[in-house]
Amino acid sequence: MRNRAKRNKKGKMKFDWFPITQENRSKWEQICPPNEYRVISGSAMPSLSAILPCELTDKYHSVVIAGSQVAGGTVYYMANGNRIDASGSAIDQMPFGIAFVGQTASGSACLIQHGDYENRTTYPPFDFWAQVKQSGIYNYYPLQELPEKAAGKLSELNIKSQLDAFEILRTQIEPLIENDEKSRKS
Repeated sequence: MRNRAKRNKKGKMKFDWFPITQENRSKWEQICPPNEYRVISGSAMPSLSAILPCELTDKYHSVVIAGSQVAGGTVYYMANGNRIDASGSAIDQMPFGIAFVGQTASGSACLIQHGDYENRTTYPPFDFWAQVKQSGIYNYYPLQELPEKAAGKLSELNIKSQLDAFEILRTQIEPLIENDEKSRKS
């Protein structure tokens, strides 16, 4: 597969925000402990219903879940879904981010659409779609932007597009947490 070599200049990243209050950190930790990553695909996809809506996961081929704990007990989580866009002959990443301060959800979660980071979109060869559809392996095809191992330490996640997506989500959510902390101190 060839990857998009440069950042997407055509469109702008879109950040969709969702109010959250009842999210449960322990459900995320059961799927992926802090400072680790997991690749979820195929028959394991239904397990994500504990943390993500079906309307989102139904669009995904596979998902990289990553968690990063920072000072003060805040944990950032990313669920970076790979969405197959057969009409556009591409596979796009669609990252969702959430943070927990202690055991409490930060109040908002973020979904990035039309990300402009490198390798967010991959373009399989011309005959890929027909071969995959005929073979029946549509949900199991290994994507280039997925880690080779199904699980590991976050420090071992050496896929630039995954790290870029995580960083973009973190930088979007972090100010909300900081503003929340300032309001509590006032």
